Amino acid sequence: MKRFIGQFIPVMLLILAVFFADFGGVCIGGNRAYAEEKPIPTINSVLGGGPAISGTSAIVMEVHSGAILFAKNCTASMAPVSLTKLVTALIVLEEGSLADTVNCSYTAINNIGKNVTRIGLVAEERVELKDLLYASMVASADEATYAMGEHVGGSMKKFLKLMNTRMEALGAVNSEFTSCTGTGTTKQTSCAYDIGLAACKLGCRRDFLEIAGAKWYQVPATNLKEARTIAQTHKFIRKTLKYDAAIAGKSGGQSADGTYGLCTFAERDGMRLVAIVLGCPNDESSYDDTISMLNYSFENYVCYSMKTIERESNPDYAGFFDECAMFNGMKQPTLSIDSGATVVLPYGASPKELVKRVEYSVPEDYVHGKNVIGQLIYSYRGMDIGRTDIIYYNEENPLSQKDFNAVWPKFLLSPSVLKSVGGEGAETVIAISGSKKTTPTPTPRPSTITRWEGNGKVEAGVKGGALCLGLFLLCLIGIYIVMPMYTMSKRRKRRG
Repeated sequence: MKRFIGQFIPVMLLILAVFFADFGGVCIGGNRAYAEEKPIPTINSVLGGGPAISGTSAIVMEVHSGAILFAKNCTASMAPVSLTKLVTALIVLEEGSLADTVNCSYTAINNIGKNVTRIGLVAEERVELKDLLYASMVASADEATYAMGEHVGGSMKKFLKLMNTRMEALGAVNSEFTSCTGTGTTKQTSCAYDIGLAACKLGCRRDFLEIAGAKWYQVPATNLKEARTIAQTHKFIRKTLKYDAAIAGKSGGQSADGTYGLCTFAERDGMRLVAIVLGCPNDESSYDDTISMLNYSFENYVCYSMKTIERESNPDYAGFFDECAMFNGMKQPTLSIDSGATVVLPYGASPKELVKRVEYSVPEDYVHGKNVIGQLIYSYRGMDIGRTDIIYYNEENPLSQKDFNAVWPKFLLSPSVLKSVGGEGAETVIAISGSKKTTPTPTPRPSTITRWEGNGKVEAGVKGGALCLGLFLLCLIGIYIVMPMYTMSKRRKRRG
């Protein structure tokens, strides 16, 4: 019997261990096998046609509206290679400060894989974030890109989380980034549509277009190196190939299967486009495909200002968010839309065919300044071809209640009470449980971005519940299985 018990208990413990390993994966999110697979949507262009190209996957989008003017297998899983750096650039511009000085780590210099592009940075070299971004976009430098990610994210793991979270918010359908460079030993995948979403955001930024449109750039001298000049790798921007409409771009490089990719920003007649092509058989074909796609898009579509559309479609009304006295005449309009907001229509189509709708997304709390309260969306024959945020400008409080709570201890005074007793930074008397205590009141810091890092209490509760359940099951096994068998064994011995 002792031998039986000695064998039985370890087996049961092993079964429980496997059970709780799966249980923990389901409850805490540690097992991707249980995640529901989301179907990849079909993405079509407005006209549904276009030129024949050699690339496996491609897309052309108007950057302000996000309208898709040409598409070919644009959601197919592909290796983005160096076009990954576009997503990295978006996070750096949105989350970082280009004036920061970055201390390049040993990891950034030495752990970025083999056969990567470098500009000769060394460990402990101190470089401005702006110069690293130039190096990443102009020369496609991998060590510069990695150093940026470490600095902006605090660690590469956190930066990759920022990348994936941001892409999910943009509406990415087939991407998971495990590298900020896209080169070296990484096997991550994305698709032309997802890269295009990030590129559209970048294409609306003057600072990015200036950087990605530079023919060459001189990185100033640092604490360890003299000044160095880097050259543009995108042939349209470097002018080794001619395409007059090109204003900025990012070369994609060669993927593991020997194919090439390219991203090009181009502008003509007031319409700014971005073209992404992946899976081209050689470098030259990526540029040929880009010219074909862009020329087709420029020749078959017309770009309108949303405000122009409003005036033409509503002749008796001056135009929402434009000339209505309710929304202007002040230092800052109460309601507004982006002045660059556009609508793209096929050549020859009438703006009267557009259908307009407003989708509200009123925030729980308003911050001081600009608040997104919804979107103004135009569609053509059932397809969205232009959208922009509706902005409400709030002149109240310098901090929202949510931001205030994040920086202000709960036991201190509220802003309104504080103002009435001496203002910010004053020594105030606070009544707590009938007694008076003198407490210095710090000036609230400016609002900072709070990133979700998981809920430790929830995870601890799940783990504690799992442990209790395990102990309970062991007790049941002991009472209803082990003890009766042990008692039966003793009875048999007595009879013998």
